[in-house]
Amino acid sequence: MRGLSLTLRTHEPAMQGFFKLFSNKSELPTVPDFDPVIRQVEEPDRVVIPLDYPGRIHYLPTVQAGDSVRRGQVIGRSRLGNCAFASISGKVKEITTTWTTHSVHSPAVVIENDGKQGLTPEEMFDGPVTVGDPYSALARIRSAGVNPPWRLSGRDYGDGQIEGLPRIKAVIIKGIHEEPTILTAQLLLEQRADTLSEGLRIGRSLLPDVPIWLTVPEHLHSWAQSRFSEWVEVVAVPTHYTARIERELVARLLGQRILNTESFISQGIIVQDLEYLLATVDALQGTSPFLQKCLTISGTNQDKAITVRFPLGSSVRHILGSQGLKASDYKRTVVGGPMTGVAQYSDLTPVTYKSGIFLIAEDLSPFDPVAPCIFCGRCTRVCPAGIQVHLVNRMIEFGELEAAKDLHPEACHECGLCAHVCPAQRPIVQLLHFCNHEVTQAERYNWNEKAKK
Repeated sequence: MRGLSLTLRTHEPAMQGFFKLFSNKSELPTVPDFDPVIRQVEEPDRVVIPLDYPGRIHYLPTVQAGDSVRRGQVIGRSRLGNCAFASISGKVKEITTTWTTHSVHSPAVVIENDGKQGLTPEEMFDGPVTVGDPYSALARIRSAGVNPPWRLSGRDYGDGQIEGLPRIKAVIIKGIHEEPTILTAQLLLEQRADTLSEGLRIGRSLLPDVPIWLTVPEHLHSWAQSRFSEWVEVVAVPTHYTARIERELVARLLGQRILNTESFISQGIIVQDLEYLLATVDALQGTSPFLQKCLTISGTNQDKAITVRFPLGSSVRHILGSQGLKASDYKRTVVGGPMTGVAQYSDLTPVTYKSGIFLIAEDLSPFDPVAPCIFCGRCTRVCPAGIQVHLVNRMIEFGELEAAKDLHPEACHECGLCAHVCPAQRPIVQLLHFCNHEVTQAERYNWNEKAKK
């Protein structure tokens, strides 16, 4: 008995770690409470405006180092007229490169604030746009920096013929964000309902025969139905994350699945965050281009989520500092949400189109630093795309990419559910991302054709 007791004590840490694997809770992150007020962040001392968003928009600079610019002035333009703007007034310090929140090394315009007044709406726009003219409306949307629905054609910046937009078949306006910790769309839905009504009315007049859906939180469904059902079909979305995953939600509404290797707009489908629809109304009415963005700050030890509105190109440090927070007080600063966001190397990274910052107070570490897969199957059972995640992950890990292809890793949404429930805390999403976006990028078209058969 003494020898057995000694053996148990010797292996006690490993056994505790082993049993801990099966006691992990799989509750998804959410916000316990939130401040309903959208707080305005003051202008920073400088902004950094990235010019390249791979797969979306590429801007060519229209300014150079030493130029004085005013808030609302165009500083970058794509071949099709998509514009990037100075979000503060000041002097262009330099045109350099920066790491973006998407982990992309991009050319960028750095502007140092001089406190001067920005351009007036009359200086920026030639009055409102007639809603009945879709071509003029599209040109204004592009020139005002409201880019997300049109990102396919906005990417074209080289020589040669520009690819046109496909015929629009359906529109989905997101009044609820995919990440449960991001509240921007929900708050704007409630607080700018009149502007949203105008935006939906405009959308209906421009696309009279196209189905348009507005997704809203379940608890706002009756209210939204009474306000917006004249122009769109209002769809209630449950609070749990699996029902909010964008690709799955789009598939349910359309009755067809769009391959992950294809953009929505390439299939004639617009999926637009409500915030950009509001910005579209401002642009068409000649009120303002897209100069500011809303973002929700939440975290593992935050009792109340905070939503702010900040000038585009503000740093993570400036946004957090405006609310008395410091990235150095946390183990990780994730831009986006806890499920699909990207951990930041530096708090000086500029923020433009992301809608959340999630602060992680304490890292979770597996009991074994090697983090071996124990083939528990949790990742496969939770996968909304039905991938045999545990098998394909191990194949990728050991370089068996040809065998991994047969299990269709390209179907991955990168929603993060598999990594969230993994008891060993393995880098599952990162391995799938590596496989799809780095190693086999040139062959994804072949996978696409195989999946269609």
